[in-house]
Amino acid sequence: MSRLRMATLAWALSGGLTVAAWALGLLEVGPLEMAALLLLVLASQLFFHMALRTGWSERFRDPSMTLAHILLAVLVGLWVISRAGEARTILLMLFILSTFFGAFQLRQREFMLVALVSVSGYTAITIRDLFIERIEASTQVVVLELVGFAFIMLWLAWFGAHIARMRRTLSRRNRELRDLSARLQHLADHDELTGLPNRRRLIAQLESAAKRARQSNVTFSVAVLDLDFFKRINDRYGHQAGDEVLTELARRASDLLRGADALVRVDETIADFGRFGGEEFLAILPGTDLAGASRAAERLRREICEKPFETSTGLVECTASIGVAEHQSSDSVSHTIARADEALYNAKNDGRNRVRTA
Repeated sequence: MSRLRMATLAWALSGGLTVAAWALGLLEVGPLEMAALLLLVLASQLFFHMALRTGWSERFRDPSMTLAHILLAVLVGLWVISRAGEARTILLMLFILSTFFGAFQLRQREFMLVALVSVSGYTAITIRDLFIERIEASTQVVVLELVGFAFIMLWLAWFGAHIARMRRTLSRRNRELRDLSARLQHLADHDELTGLPNRRRLIAQLESAAKRARQSNVTFSVAVLDLDFFKRINDRYGHQAGDEVLTELARRASDLLRGADALVRVDETIADFGRFGGEEFLAILPGTDLAGASRAAERLRREICEKPFETSTGLVECTASIGVAEHQSSDSVSHTIARADEALYNAKNDGRNRVRTA
């Protein structure tokens, strides 16, 4: 739509120049023909506007329909020049205006097509005028004018294609930079092994949850999970199996909590469940009091202990201890985590494989 607005401005300038030439008697065009030409231009602009506005043009490789726009301008320009006398040289500038418009989108072969149509059309007009002896200038001047026009159009086609290539290259590099930036941001905020949010991201989410809780007077709870005797798993089955257990735990916990507790999604991962460090995970349960968080933690504990983990070295049985704390409006985030850690410590002291609340 932005390009269409610029094209409409270019049409307005060209139309003003053409009407001025007609008013000065420099065009051999009657009032009805001039009115028909202006109506054709207005109708074409309405068509392009509707094609873009309704999305109909999205079926084409170039939804802005730049090539069609330029070819229409070239054909209209050729018709105007075919009716011009001594003003022909001035009106040739219309081709420069329309050709440069292609720098927004056209490829080199499309630029060459525009140049070919322009030069072929102008050559046919010139031959016709020479044949009927309509041109008062000498043949040498007319031929020189034609050759000069051909060279200018070819150069514009090459130069416009060069600009278009530069724009596409810059656009591609900008996309690559955005993708790389997003990838780096994801790596900075997520655990590489499990793909879950890391400690840094979880702390930020906790701060946001605390802020929402203060504003809306809605509580939330925190659950800290630690796999029991995880070092023994690494020693017995190998670190590869340990990594597979952590990855599978991340998947199970994400699926269970997402379905049961309607956690907030902020990207492709569960923003409220992540790896807090080592074999320790942390879940943020928004809008959930201590009793509800304890039930969710118990479901997660049973999910871990009742279903062995499949690894490359065989099935691995595992249990988890979980500490749960409800955030208090007067507490800081770090104090809420400390209370959940204290509950986790109590769960381990009480024999592990259990849930304890602060």
